[in-house]
Amino acid sequence: MNEIYLDNATTTRVDQRALEEMKHYFTEEFAAPTGHFGHQASLDAKEKLEEARAIIAGSINAEPEEIVFTSGGTEANNLAIQGLIRSKKGKRHVVTTAIEHESVLNTFRALEKAGQVELTLVGVDKDGFVKVDELSSTLRSDTALCSVHLVNHEVGTVQPVAEIGRICEEKGVPFHVDAVHGWGYVPFNVGQMYVSLASLTAHKIHGPKGVGAMFRRKGLKLGSLMYGGYNEFELRPGMENLPGIVGMAKAISMIKPEHTARVGELRSKMWNSIDSSIPWVHLNGSADNGAPHILNVTFDYIEGESILLHLDMEGVAAATGSACFSKALEASYVLLAMGRPHEQAHGSMRFSFSRFNTTEEIDKSIKILKRVVTDLRKLSPLTPEED
Repeated sequence: MNEIYLDNATTTRVDQRALEEMKHYFTEEFAAPTGHFGHQASLDAKEKLEEARAIIAGSINAEPEEIVFTSGGTEANNLAIQGLIRSKKGKRHVVTTAIEHESVLNTFRALEKAGQVELTLVGVDKDGFVKVDELSSTLRSDTALCSVHLVNHEVGTVQPVAEIGRICEEKGVPFHVDAVHGWGYVPFNVGQMYVSLASLTAHKIHGPKGVGAMFRRKGLKLGSLMYGGYNEFELRPGMENLPGIVGMAKAISMIKPEHTARVGELRSKMWNSIDSSIPWVHLNGSADNGAPHILNVTFDYIEGESILLHLDMEGVAAATGSACFSKALEASYVLLAMGRPHEQAHGSMRFSFSRFNTTEEIDKSIKILKRVVTDLRKLSPLTPEED
């Protein structure tokens, strides 16, 4: 394991307090939380399940019965999008942005390929903000769904979700928000933001992997993706992951404003140090309206993959582009959509922070990063002479 972990937008360390809470439901209260069994063990488990549901619902100003537990954000996105389309007859029009997470983009593309939807992709500006006027003009009388994420997974731009939600509400279009990378870090109120559907996950906020949730506004009809029992309002059959759900509720309940503020300070410290000590760098995203835990920087004349490998050898974990996308040696589709040239899109690095990171780790990471960038640029024939 790396000495310094700056890849918290991919996944986070489970908080020890969440882990301790979960242990009890692996070995002590392990009964099925739903079922027709009627014994006390099952009733006790059901009570804990509903307590966790209420905590998670309260974190986004939803009602408990509007929360459906899933295996994570990807399943929640699929259930929201495919479930809504399955509830409609005929081919429907859908709208999303060019920089959504792959679990949203690839779901829409699969539906488009199957002839079930007509897909419109909306562009973004140079900082990654959705072009709201363009989005508004694409909404039609037959638009079945508009989907925009809360925070971009790669550059951290916080989208104007409330404004987009109000437009969708006025035009009668259901609005889905992939809130996976923003939940717990930026304000998210499904009522005030006119949200119809939303996706959440535990492992981005120091909860366990393999558990997430979908918000579905009361009265909105969805079709099932899987078939089985009647669990989770007949939308998600299968045994509920009670230990994971308990850990998810504990994780969101432990996030405090001071944690978010401190993470934001680490992000600012990292960027200010890079900007002041390393030449030919560019911030990708918004300096003022970015999520507090995500920093994306382009280092001209060298590739992000090379930086990543050298940082790893020095004990620092970071990422190039989004977590899923970095496995392909291609330019970031997010940065290309933001208008970055191919060379800059190849040279980007994402650093993401948590409340478990320290200022000492940031100081050490900057020293290592400066040395790595300097050494790599010496090997690059593209590097100009410094003034």
